[in-house]
Amino acid sequence: IEYSADPDYNGGLYNPTTLNNPFIKPLFTGSYETGLEAKFFKSRIGLDLTFYLSDTKDQILTSLLDASTGYRRVVANAGRVRNKGIELALEGSPIKQKKGLQWDVSVTFSANKNIVMELDDDLDNFTLQNGPGSNGFIIAYVGGSMGDLYGRGYLRSPDGQIVYQDGMPMLSEDIKYLGNTMPQWKGGINNKFRYNGFSMGFLFDAQYGSKAYSLTQGKMAVQGKTRSTLPGRYNGIIGDGVMLNSDGSYSPNTVIAEDLSTYYDNHFGVSNVEGSVFSTDFIKLREARIDYSFNRATLKKLKLQRATIGLYGRDLLIISKWPGFDPEFGTLSGSDINRGFEIGQFPSTRSFGINLTVGI
Repeated sequence: IEYSADPDYNGGLYNPTTLNNPFIKPLFTGSYETGLEAKFFKSRIGLDLTFYLSDTKDQILTSLLDASTGYRRVVANAGRVRNKGIELALEGSPIKQKKGLQWDVSVTFSANKNIVMELDDDLDNFTLQNGPGSNGFIIAYVGGSMGDLYGRGYLRSPDGQIVYQDGMPMLSEDIKYLGNTMPQWKGGINNKFRYNGFSMGFLFDAQYGSKAYSLTQGKMAVQGKTRSTLPGRYNGIIGDGVMLNSDGSYSPNTVIAEDLSTYYDNHFGVSNVEGSVFSTDFIKLREARIDYSFNRATLKKLKLQRATIGLYGRDLLIISKWPGFDPEFGTLSGSDINRGFEIGQFPSTRSFGINLTVGI
């Protein structure tokens, strides 16, 4: 690993974009792919299926360093990473009448598993990103994934219950694994109906199996602006968990917490990453539209080759347990997009429009 400081950049902190490092090797990817493409029933049903396996060696990645070293980051070749997965596209026409209704549908599905097979001999882990308060991290370990999320969380009993002391939830001293920021699979379904000159379509897509940290939820909860902080406002609250007894055993928590500011800060403050980690699974109505194409007689009168008018809407509905505005966030961190930590996300835009297409 080779890194150096640039005294002309940000007080001597290292800028990876200006490093001229002869010890960094180019990455190499070897991949294997097999698949099947087929059509059935006079092309009424089409199938495209692909399986792949790829190994990337000497990935060029930027890792965060402890500030005590005098450097921010280091660029290094990060061993070997394996990706394996499946991609599926299925399309068909369940209804196809010559002068009537036609229904076309297409389905897509993809799943990927990312595994860190090796790291550099000088590294036992590789920190790829960090969150607010330096308590949350995306860390790569051998056997783990490039999207593994770690951070401080609750101190728990052997059976997984939160440990309380004097009515307040306790936090672990060490960081723990909190989930993965990469979805296990993504999918979508697109339907289109046609009848005479009318056509209507709608697109749903979804993802499953990923988690992320929400600073918006944490800050709002600490300030008492979310529903999760309503319990206990008038009479205090007894946290759901256990207390550690002097003999090492555990018993149900019975102490009332009256200082709710401290109580909810322990649950949702920046020191407790686990308290603000949520699933980013979602189902979205990505787009819906309806169009009308004028018939030949009307086009002839208007002296046009074709004319279509339509209404459309995008990002119309989100079904998700994510507490923020949109689970598909991407927080900018310098020139990088940070996908593991939502930090002050703006609401996503729901758009509507009218579309007119004319051919002369």
